[in-house]
Formats: sequence, structure tokens, C-alpha cells
Amino acid sequence: MHVGLRIVLDAPVDAVRDALLSPAVMVAVTKPFLVYRSRDPDGFPARWVPGEPHPITASALGVVPSGDTHVDIDLYEVQGVPVQRDNGGGVSGLFGRMDMQHRMAVRPTADGRTLFVDRLSYRMRPAALGVALWPGMWVIWQWRAFRMRALAPHWRRHRHAAA
Repeated sequence: MHVGLRIVLDAPVDAVRDALLSPAVMVAVTKPFLVYRSRDPDGFPARWVPGEPHPITASALGVVPSGDTHVDIDLYEVQGVPVQRDNGGGVSGLFGRMDMQHRMAVRPTADGRTLFVDRLSYRMRPAALGVALWPGMWVIWQWRAFRMRALAPHWRRHRHAAA
């Protein structure tokens, strides 16, 4: 199963790519539907660092536990297109039943904005659980699109900030 986006954001590629490395942005684009919290005693880092996994937990609507996972970022390019992949995996709860691949790519548009492509592919155990969760995942991804469109103009002016 998968959910995805293909949207244009009102910010240049460098600003969008920079924002995607901010834990504050990850939190801002999914709240209130999915609320992430750091499991590290020091809280979220200022930036995701490739090769340095960070433990997180999530809850639906901030109250229904979804389980623990970790963010483990990898940055690379495919034919000159910057890609950010989260190699993290579930540890407990619903996340512990999920195998996922999350990739985000950015490409400049002719007018200086950014084409943002976001795809989360996942498989649940049992498979029927994945089917049951898909409508909620779709809603969260539509919210991500709405929030990213709203926040992107601020990324142009305020590097590393969610809003």
C-alpha cells in the first residue's frame, strides 16, 4: 500500500530540502492528526543527521498511541534529483507491525518554486490492517500537503524553521 503527494511548493529547492531536515517541520505537517515526540531525553535534534537514527513515538490525535519508531535519514540523488529517504523502522505498536519506505524528492520548477514528491509505501502485518489504516493515512497525507503549502513560503525566509 502507499500514499503520496506530487505538489508544487512556493519556495526554492534549497529551502524545501533544508526544511525537510528539520524535525520541527515533520511535527508541524502532521499535527494534530499524528503527533510525534522524541524518545531521546534531550528531545529532538535541531536537524536530522544522516546516519544518526533518532527514536520517536507517535500518537493519533495526540492521545491514541501508535507506537515507537525511529527516523534514520539518508540523502542521495537520482539523475540529479535530491532525494531524502527515511530508513527508520517500527519498534512497537502499529509501527512495529509496519514495514515502510518513505522517500521525498524535490525538483525546481521553471518559476523558482519546488515540485515536491512524497511517497510512503508500507506493508502491515496482518495485511488487512494495512487496508483498514489506508483511509487514515490518506487523510494525514492530504493534511501534509495542506500544511506544506502553507509553510513553504516561510521556509524561503526562515531557514530551519517549521513556520
